[in-house]
Amino acid sequence: MDLLLQNRDPLFSLIIFFGLIFIISFFSYTWALWRVRKQKGSLEDFFARFRASADKEIANIIEGGDANRALLLLADAYTKSGDYEKAIAIYLKLKNNYDFKEQKRILEKLGELYYKAGFLARSVEIFEEILRYYPRSPRVLQKLLLVYERLYEYKKALGVCEVLEELGCKSDRDYILAKIAIQKGDEQQLLAIYQKDPKLVRLIFEYLFQTNHIVAWEYLRTNDIPKLFDILWRLPREKISLHDTTLKELYTAKGYVQEVSGSQDFIFDLLIHYPKADLEFSYLCEVCKGVYPFAFTRCPGCHSAGSPTVERIITQKKRLDEESFSV
Repeated sequence: MDLLLQNRDPLFSLIIFFGLIFIISFFSYTWALWRVRKQKGSLEDFFARFRASADKEIANIIEGGDANRALLLLADAYTKSGDYEKAIAIYLKLKNNYDFKEQKRILEKLGELYYKAGFLARSVEIFEEILRYYPRSPRVLQKLLLVYERLYEYKKALGVCEVLEELGCKSDRDYILAKIAIQKGDEQQLLAIYQKDPKLVRLIFEYLFQTNHIVAWEYLRTNDIPKLFDILWRLPREKISLHDTTLKELYTAKGYVQEVSGSQDFIFDLLIHYPKADLEFSYLCEVCKGVYPFAFTRCPGCHSAGSPTVERIITQKKRLDEESFSV
């Protein structure tokens, strides 16, 4: 200590200082390394206690055929996460590992995956192959109907509807006929279908309001107006009608006219008294109760054909510059 006090050379002091830091760091590192190795050794000992039994279980899975079931679960997980390519690869690998009846289920899964992934021709090929051996399978027929619809092959879809009806199952004949009428521009056929099957109001009048709003207003029933709130809300001013109280309230709330001072409908009343508000919409399937932010005539969840319930959502009205930017 006396030596340190007597020696006041700054360089010597720095050497002593950094030397102490090095010694402390070295021992700290050595201590940490020893602890890590000790913990790793403890974990190895722990896993060693279970390794033998784990190896035995894996061998049992492979020998007992549980590997296929595990791969099926993995394929389902890939399907739910949207990784269709990996799921398809697994099903293609497994389709020859089962008996004939189980192969049908594997092929069904493959057909569904090709449909979801957009490989519609392959999906048709698989479903048609299944129907060669199981021609009276309503589930497969329904899936084939969906694929034909996506491919705009409506005549083939009608053929599937006929088979479903022969089996005593519900078919979407009117829905497909309406699609054909829209394709042909046949307004009279659409109106006839509407009279027979009012649940197709959205499919039919979405088209009519685009092509002939005068005919649309003439035939639209008052009790179906709420199913088209979003379509009517977005009509340009020159296409609107005020022949019904609900329409007067709707277009007063929209700001097109000043026909009423209030409404029994809470949302319309709020919009009438608060013109800075606006409406957005969500869509509820009446069958599976799934809610979606976009309109549909066939539910993306349960695939039922019809018109969703239109749910109104009050929002802040966008400024003109915001609307221009979003466009």
